Amino acid sequence: MKVTIRDVANHAGVSPATVSRVLNTPELVSEETKQVVQEAIAALGFSPNAIARGLSAQKTDTLGLLVHGLSDMFFSELYVGIEEVARNNGMKVLLFDSHHGLDRAQDGFTFLKQHQVDGIIFTSRPVTVDYDPILSRLGIPVVLTLTQSYGKFPLTAFKVDDVRACFDAVSYLVSRGHRRIGMISGPLDDIIAGAPRFEGYKKGLQHASIPFCEDWKEFGNYRFEHGYLAMSRLLEKQEQNQLTAVFAASDTMAIGAMRCLYDRGLRVPDDISVMGFDNLRIAQMVTPTLTTVAQPIKQIGELAIEYLLQAIQNQNAQIDGGIHYLPHRIVERESVRMIPVNT
Repeated sequence: MKVTIRDVANHAGVSPATVSRVLNTPELVSEETKQVVQEAIAALGFSPNAIARGLSAQKTDTLGLLVHGLSDMFFSELYVGIEEVARNNGMKVLLFDSHHGLDRAQDGFTFLKQHQVDGIIFTSRPVTVDYDPILSRLGIPVVLTLTQSYGKFPLTAFKVDDVRACFDAVSYLVSRGHRRIGMISGPLDDIIAGAPRFEGYKKGLQHASIPFCEDWKEFGNYRFEHGYLAMSRLLEKQEQNQLTAVFAASDTMAIGAMRCLYDRGLRVPDDISVMGFDNLRIAQMVTPTLTTVAQPIKQIGELAIEYLLQAIQNQNAQIDGGIHYLPHRIVERESVRMIPVNT
């Protein structure tokens, strides 16, 4: 039979209200009373329901995390940073996967709200005006990671500057002697990563006085198989393109491109250099190890949840609604070669 607060109260010889205070506002209860109640809880094996406690205390010590595809490798690294800070602050994380669907993402907000989370971290998908109605009804703080808001609600975001990061990637390849640099880009209708990373690529070429060539680009949706197929299409044009390097908008696409080159009997980096974006752990597990643009995914998660916890503790504080850019860096490994100046 389920043990209730009333059972604990009877065992401890106190009122149910006193048991509730020990659970929710222990600072209002004497040490002697707390000890008696805690002994009763232990003796009866009572496990308070977090949501029920939250209804009375207006707090469940639970945070919501809304992601868009758990199979995407970088989400696990983001979760590590979020869960670690949450755990250190006595919080739990309730996760909802939208599987890249807008309607399901909106359902995710409703689901998390129904489960009485104290705040929500929303990641990767652009927050457009489509989300305005549900955000207006939430009544709890929302913080963004690896994305930003385009709606009317001010939402604080933590991410890297994708345009600058890809500009720096191209500049790095140019510094290694490459001037015929292809790109496997994300979709241009992806305003969070696809379009800005492609813009950074084009600006990098322009800065190096390298004419942009339409035949040097292909597109994929950030996955291994998309990188493989995009590299296959680039190789079909290689006789005229003569690319010496390919920059991919994600590590998983870069690794797919490397596999395609291997299957065609080409060597990385001797025949074609390959560079990625993200610096996932798998980047140092492949052969050759992958040179890439590192975005501090774990740190983004840590900072986002620290900000969210502050917003929860001070509900009256004004949300800054700004984008907090974290620094990216180039991680040199084995997949990019130096081309001598005289070649």
